[in-house]
Amino acid sequence: MTTIDRLRASGVSLALGGGAARGLAHIGVLKVLAEEGIPVRGVAGTSAGSVAGAFLCAGRDWRWMLAEARRLRWSDLVQPVVPRMGLLGTERLERLLDRLLGVQRFEDLRLPFAAVAVDITTGEEVVLRTGPLAPAIRASCSVPGIFAPAVIGGRLLVDGGLLNDVPADVARALAGGPVLAVGLNGGVRQPVRPRSIVDVLTSSFAIVALHGIQQGLGGADIVVAPDLGRMGYRDLRRVDQLVAAGERAAREALAATVLLPVQGAVQLPALGTVQSPALGPDRAP
Repeated sequence: MTTIDRLRASGVSLALGGGAARGLAHIGVLKVLAEEGIPVRGVAGTSAGSVAGAFLCAGRDWRWMLAEARRLRWSDLVQPVVPRMGLLGTERLERLLDRLLGVQRFEDLRLPFAAVAVDITTGEEVVLRTGPLAPAIRASCSVPGIFAPAVIGGRLLVDGGLLNDVPADVARALAGGPVLAVGLNGGVRQPVRPRSIVDVLTSSFAIVALHGIQQGLGGADIVVAPDLGRMGYRDLRRVDQLVAAGERAAREALAATVLLPVQGAVQLPALGTVQSPALGPDRAP
């Protein structure tokens, strides 16, 4: 039995990593899973991965995502703010998600879904799985320094990539194995000279997150790592190239992987609690 045959029978849990505009490569991965008839059991996503994951769990397929991506502009997502805790606000992103998702709460999704964020005050990883959906995704996407933190339950939450950019552990706990993880930042970094403060902050964040990326990929059964070369974090115009890179990497990973025995699901703490290998459940925000 091939890996694809096994996955058709078992389904797969997804861990979708962050990468800003690079997150468009997730669409190519989802395309391959759909074309191969591999069902998705659930999704854990960080940053851009939480956006793609939420759309999938809301019933939006890869064709719908691709059509929307081709229309997307940064002005649809962010707006300048008076710098206090970030250069840009993401209220527009939250409103766009509310409009496009078709559901407002985690409980209304068709598949289990978790968004990973970090409490910037305590330094703890926070797994969001209940309550309003768009604010949780906004929190998971809030790259510190660039975007203002999101406030959920009195906590200041920022991009989960600080601690868990490819949340394979969360995906396995959420929906069981096998886990397919997609990392967009862990390959060989092509040197690209920053041209703005946003470029400096984005590149700095990617370097800081690198250890967590490798750790996350190490916890997956199947690793998809698209070769994104010099594709930047801000270029939303290269939709087709990013999708093609994701598709190519997914096909290569499925062909190259030999699956070990599947691990079952484990108990995940209540929604919104701190979830980290070194930490027990904390009070939900």
